[in-house]
Amino acid sequence: MPKKAPGPGHNTRSIRVPKNYCFACGKHNPEGMRLKFAYDEEQDCFVCRFRLGKRYTGPPGHTHGGIIATILDEAMGKVNKLRHVVALTSRITVD
Repeated sequence: MPKKAPGPGHNTRSIRVPKNYCFACGKHNPEGMRLKFAYDEEQDCFVCRFRLGKRYTGPPGHTHGGIIATILDEAMGKVNKLRHVVALTSRITVD
């Protein structure tokens, strides 16, 4: 007899991590990118300057698409925070 499909959510165990362990911007994540965004009031935009090393490569001479999506997702999160919007990304597509 097949098992009943799990309901909404998941059954993973919750763990405690340092406050900012975000892969993209977390300063406490030793494996993360540690992106730093600054708000430019004059241009009304966020700026983030960084250099992507070999660990973020995809095809030869290109950055991995998942890393591009991560940077875009983090930038959108900064804009949401500025506008006092609480939101999580449900879908993002990078071609």
